[in-house]
Amino acid sequence: MINYNINKILVAIDFSPASLNALDTAVAMANRHAAAILLVNVVEIAGLAGFTGDNQVSTEEMKAMTQHSEEHLRKLQHSIKARYIMPCEIIAVAGGVSSSIIQICRDQNADIVVIGAHGSSGYRDSVIGSNAFNVIKNAVCPVLTIPEKKKYESFKKILFPVRPVPHALQKYDFVQKMVSKDDATLKVLGLARDGAEDIDLVKTLTARLKEKLEEDHVEAATYYKVGENMEEEVVKIASLMGADLIVLTAENDSLYDQLIVGTYTRHVINHAHLPVLCIKPMEESVEEEELHYDGGAGLQQMSVL
Repeated sequence: MINYNINKILVAIDFSPASLNALDTAVAMANRHAAAILLVNVVEIAGLAGFTGDNQVSTEEMKAMTQHSEEHLRKLQHSIKARYIMPCEIIAVAGGVSSSIIQICRDQNADIVVIGAHGSSGYRDSVIGSNAFNVIKNAVCPVLTIPEKKKYESFKKILFPVRPVPHALQKYDFVQKMVSKDDATLKVLGLARDGAEDIDLVKTLTARLKEKLEEDHVEAATYYKVGENMEEEVVKIASLMGADLIVLTAENDSLYDQLIVGTYTRHVINHAHLPVLCIKPMEESVEEEELHYDGGAGLQQMSVL
């Protein structure tokens, strides 16, 4: 059985305002879940080469920059421990940013990664950086992106879009822990393209989800939207509802599996200006098999996204 408790929160730090703002959200989350914080800074080797004006970086230069990073992390660590009295560890490494974060996440058994939506990489405010997207795509645990300039002490209105794609219950089971700790309301949004079969599939799926919500005593409301451009509808409805968190399933585009995160996920993160929790599907569990529908509509491995 997969453990969906949040016991260790990895926070990617590049010392930009966006990453420090994400740290504030992570610390508040750690308080609610009685979790530990792991601060990670990656000294990018390519960045070091540009800093020194040389194509190669010596071992001594790399070590000095990593030690400098560790000193800054230690200051944050001491501040967190003194103010919040919670476990906090630090890791400073040199390497590729996203690949290092992904590996540390795996090695340290992190339960969630919290990362600023816009770091120090030079991307404009409306476009998330490539490092964050690579982490979303490849991390073994959920990834929470936090936009710059706004504080999120908790999440009270969580938008939970539903459309027929693989893997449903895994995402809900993780989010249910957050709903419970935050005393939040779940806004379920059924999304279907115009067509009786698609609409019936989404209604069937939301009905199954409703059973879980009632079983877990989760306060929720369900809405439906029929049409095209689902990603645009999610962004628009999140704003109208006053949502403070959107939950998505992180999936790759089928034609470009090794290149990009799905366009649906990318559009929502880039345009919502809200925290977005991306949960990568794991292997199908026994619970998910219960969602299979053998009727004429052919609902199989349908999911919440």
